[in-house]
Amino acid sequence: MTSATGIPVTLTAADWDTEELSEVRSIAAEIECCPAQRRRKVKSQVIHLRLSDAERFSQGMRSTFRALIVRQLLDQLGFDEHRVFRWRLEHKLTQAVLFNHYVPGSAPPTRGLYRFVSKISSDLRSAMSQAFPRGYVVKEALGHSSGERGSMDCAAKALASIGDCSLPNRLWNEQWLLQQRIPIEKEYRVHSLEGEVIPDLTFHRFGSGNIPGERDRPNQYVEWLLSKLPDAIVGGSLLAWDIALTPGGQLIVIEVNFSGYHPVCGEGFQCSGYYQDVEWGASMIARLLRFVEDTDGVSIDLDIDLKNSSREGDFYAEVIRWREMLRNGEYE
Repeated sequence: MTSATGIPVTLTAADWDTEELSEVRSIAAEIECCPAQRRRKVKSQVIHLRLSDAERFSQGMRSTFRALIVRQLLDQLGFDEHRVFRWRLEHKLTQAVLFNHYVPGSAPPTRGLYRFVSKISSDLRSAMSQAFPRGYVVKEALGHSSGERGSMDCAAKALASIGDCSLPNRLWNEQWLLQQRIPIEKEYRVHSLEGEVIPDLTFHRFGSGNIPGERDRPNQYVEWLLSKLPDAIVGGSLLAWDIALTPGGQLIVIEVNFSGYHPVCGEGFQCSGYYQDVEWGASMIARLLRFVEDTDGVSIDLDIDLKNSSREGDFYAEVIRWREMLRNGEYE
């Protein structure tokens, strides 16, 4: 089997749990029945993002105040910040099995830990090693920034909870997931808006600085993945993809971060931390706004229409400053 990038795919259906594969087929059927436009239709040639609206958008905000502009923009584009979460796509097990359903080999083989435990009669560690002979990691099924926290492999903590576990009745009731360990040479963070990748918003996941010479391959890979996904996932989406490059040259999805109103873990609106970075968040949002203007032929007006000083107003001003620098070609 070969992917669209010409890289051999070595992951097989045998690495996945048959019951979980069956459940995700029913989830996929629901998604495909959901009426959704694949691409936004902008109603106005000028999109106004006003500072005076920030208080309203602060309600239910889980991300930092720097994400307010992102939330305002998605609202102005008519995106439904709740839709994808009816299928719990922020849950990493649901997500991995679903991506494997649409694009086999795009995600590492992944199983719910409690379901896995319910099916074995031998020593647990031995069973995990036998099921994943190339190595495995145990991860939290919900959460974010595990790489930054240095806590991606939670095997000890997860296995200590096994005595209290019960067989989950849905994929998203799993607290832990068991996943094939992937050798990673580099990891990229790629950002997309609906069916398109935002070209200059791809960076090394752990590192700093622009990487213009490296962006093409991970960007093309993510656009290929988006072409395989149904409209109800792609339409109205602002996604942040963590993409691994293996030493053998294969690209694979580690996870996808969905912008919107997350219903369980950290309930409230969340979006990529890149838009919220203290030093570079304003630059990231300026690039996002430029992308929307360029692709939709619109103008986005950031209006600081309040006189009182505030951190939100200061951030608006910083985004405006970055937009001017990008227009003048000072940063690319």
